[in-house]
Amino acid sequence: MDLEQLSNRVTKELNETLADDIPAEQREEILDIVRRAMIDSTSRTHRDLKEVAVVCCGPEADLAHKIQEKMEQKRTKQIANLMGMR
Repeated sequence: MDLEQLSNRVTKELNETLADDIPAEQREEILDIVRRAMIDSTSRTHRDLKEVAVVCCGPEADLAHKIQEKMEQKRTKQIANLMGMR
């Protein structure tokens, strides 16, 4: 599932679950907390995968760096998508 679909699903579920008497400002704060958590999770996963690439490709450092660059591009795209959902 891509992050946009996941974010939309979580936002919908939160809106359905949260009480109707919660002010819009607090509702947005709650949704922002969830967005930040998703970004943090993406960042941690990315960092862990980079470490795995370096360990697995140790002797072939050039390959590890190419993998890291690709992963960095995908991470940047994911974060941009999450930020665009604000």
